[in-house]
Amino acid sequence: MAKIVRKKRKKQLKLVSFAVSFFLFSAVSYLGSALFLRTYNNALSTEKQSIESKIADLQTQNDAVKVEIRTLSTRDRVDTIASDNGLSLDQNNIITITATDDSSSN
Repeated sequence: MAKIVRKKRKKQLKLVSFAVSFFLFSAVSYLGSALFLRTYNNALSTEKQSIESKIADLQTQNDAVKVEIRTLSTRDRVDTIASDNGLSLDQNNIITITATDDSSSN
């Protein structure tokens, strides 16, 4: 009967050693993945901030260009350029179109 007891102890030792090694493997895997994910998250956060900074710069440039377009397309500027080139405004050639309500005629 002593041989049967020894076999059970060996099986229990194998089971315990397997459980310990599995636990150690799991712990190392957890630590490795946690460090990797934290590093990856930091890299993504940095990239996001960089992209947001570029977007803000482009929006500022777009706003500046819009202001410049408004400035360059004012009526006074167009009239000044036309008069500098010898063009004049003839009031007889100006036709004013007003909006009418077409739904009342139907």
